[in-house]
Amino acid sequence: MNKYTDESIRGMAEYITGTDFWRAGGVRFSDGPAGLRMPGDKREGLGLKTTRPATLFPAHSALACSFNRGLARAVGRAIGEEAAANGADILLAPAVNIKRSPYNGRNFEYFSEDPYLTGELGAAYVEGVQSAGVGACVKHFACNNRETARSAGDSVVSERTLRELYLSAFEHIVKTARPAAVMTSYNKLNGVYCNENHWLLGGVLRGEWGFDGLIISDWGGTYDRVQSVKAGADVEMPACPVSTEILVEAYGRGEISGEEIEACANRLKAAAARPKPQTGKYDGAAHAELAYKAACESEVLLKNDGVLPLSAGARVAVFGRAAKNAPVQGGGSSHIQAGGANILSELERVFTVTGYAADCKKYGRRERKLLDGAEAAIVCVAASGDTEGQDKSSLSLTDDSLKLLAALGASGKKIVCLLSCGGAIDTGWDGGVNALLYLGLSGQGTARAAADILCGKVNPSGRLAESFFNDVSELPSAKYFGGAEYYTVYGEELAVGYRYYSASGVSAKYPFGYGLSYTDFVYSELTADENGATFTLTNCGGRSGAETAQVYAKFPEAANEPPRLIGFQKVFLAAGESKTITIPFGGRAFSVYDARAQKYVTVSGKYLVCVSQNSGRAALSAELGIKGECGGVPQGRAQGEPCVPQLKLTKRGRVEADLSTPFGELKNSKAPLTRLFVKCAMFFVRKDPLKSGSLKYSPVKTVAQFASMGANGTRGFIYLLNGNYIEGIKLFLKRGGKTK
Repeated sequence: MNKYTDESIRGMAEYITGTDFWRAGGVRFSDGPAGLRMPGDKREGLGLKTTRPATLFPAHSALACSFNRGLARAVGRAIGEEAAANGADILLAPAVNIKRSPYNGRNFEYFSEDPYLTGELGAAYVEGVQSAGVGACVKHFACNNRETARSAGDSVVSERTLRELYLSAFEHIVKTARPAAVMTSYNKLNGVYCNENHWLLGGVLRGEWGFDGLIISDWGGTYDRVQSVKAGADVEMPACPVSTEILVEAYGRGEISGEEIEACANRLKAAAARPKPQTGKYDGAAHAELAYKAACESEVLLKNDGVLPLSAGARVAVFGRAAKNAPVQGGGSSHIQAGGANILSELERVFTVTGYAADCKKYGRRERKLLDGAEAAIVCVAASGDTEGQDKSSLSLTDDSLKLLAALGASGKKIVCLLSCGGAIDTGWDGGVNALLYLGLSGQGTARAAADILCGKVNPSGRLAESFFNDVSELPSAKYFGGAEYYTVYGEELAVGYRYYSASGVSAKYPFGYGLSYTDFVYSELTADENGATFTLTNCGGRSGAETAQVYAKFPEAANEPPRLIGFQKVFLAAGESKTITIPFGGRAFSVYDARAQKYVTVSGKYLVCVSQNSGRAALSAELGIKGECGGVPQGRAQGEPCVPQLKLTKRGRVEADLSTPFGELKNSKAPLTRLFVKCAMFFVRKDPLKSGSLKYSPVKTVAQFASMGANGTRGFIYLLNGNYIEGIKLFLKRGGKTK
């Protein structure tokens, strides 16, 4: 006897789609990850215009430069407390995708190019959030490494590369921090959308890793609801009434079982039954101070010829538009309503500012007057393009910033440059500056931290979490990123970031893990075994400071493998102090993924273990013999594994709309009014990267979902798009009801 009735199936199908834009089944979601982003008005939908007050912490790309697990945990805890105070149950953070190419517009939300660092900091962040009683949702699962065409694009990746680079951080976080939820990404993975990928969700995430929490879609990231439920994707967000009808109809045809729908509903019920966090007030002043501390540890001193630190009260001239409004966060769904950093006002706090100019095209009388008597010029510059929904077209500074630097180079004065951006850019201009402080996107504490670093009150301790390149042509993904509209081949495979630079002989401009201090550290007395490395670290300078010791493993030469980070620790030392440090190895230090055997295997041989200041500079090294299952790295691909995409995604000629048709493709619709409608819609959102990029590539179903058209309205919309106006209007006028 069938235990499911038509009513019970409909009830469960309705339950596992969003109640509204931010709720599902009694669970309230809220954006992150640099701070709580909750709309001030629940009727506003995405809520990009107004958000509730919140502390703005460094973006993940900046926070990762701290290399500080404890700091990541504290930031997660603070954001969790603010989420709890505002009634959120699950925070949509952290974002742990790998920074594959600096052209990715969303890199500012991601920690690093390295999976081990990403996993360690991501796990600490999750632990912090969940210690406040709020669930964390790790995103975007998986291979969301490009924003252009993200809802129609296909990431084509070999399995070893996928496992070791792009799934590794997710695996570590799921197994060690046990997040409440995982969010699927918009894109396809090897031909199958992640939200309906049975191998990825059921086989790897739930099967191999034992994840028993909630799987939710990214907003508008569900394409085939029947297949997504069968794959184990529990909740579709936001509300999508047409999906309810699709599931009910599929059940009636025998395409999906009641048990499969019920399994998703039960996991949502379990999430809703989690103990609710205590709501109330949080210590805003303490959180603001933590944001400042996080900024201090996240900003990276890249160059210093001795001009820094400047003495307190020193006479300086300040230049650059970014001095009054430096970017402190990226754009898109993580954007908090907070102003930019007023660096100028903080510089006035610690120095004597002789004058300020927003720009200059040449070094002339005005500039000479401003610099008269000044010890140095402080120049604030920025790069653009750090936003969700759109990749970067350039990795250069803005034109006015380049002109400013060129003009001041003729002054003969010492130039201190402050750089604001969300990731690696072209720094070929830095030969004309005496000091370069990379601010990243360090949140509301950016300006105060920068001023205190420049005057020496704070000793810089940030280290780069991604490599800075010499030339864009040298980027390992240069041949593959953005070459095709609807797919990306990860042809560089494991040669990402410092792994590429270390193995190829090409030098990074500023290596992964690099950063300067106002004091000097000496490493000595290294011993190592298969579990970890022990050494002595001494601060031999005259200032207290922090050093990030990094351990890399170089595989046996026969393995032909790039080195990898296998351990790190940030150590604070007073002037003259020494400590004995033990860093345990992690990240499957001596193992590789065998795609044919479908498991990790340890490679035997003599490894070189290097304790380093950055990926390009080893301080100590020792040979270490490891006995494993194989004498070399297994070669070959798994059976059926894609190598080159064989995809036909763009329809030619006149297009007939269905639920899965990308909206932008309807510029070729067979209906003339639809072609005009699409052109007008794209025109009105052309200035908003998130809206324009999302609208162009989103399926018709997603467009209707975000417009809250309802089930009948969605199907009526398709009729209208195809020129069947009578049937379309009939259904559209009934959009609040149910379809038969």
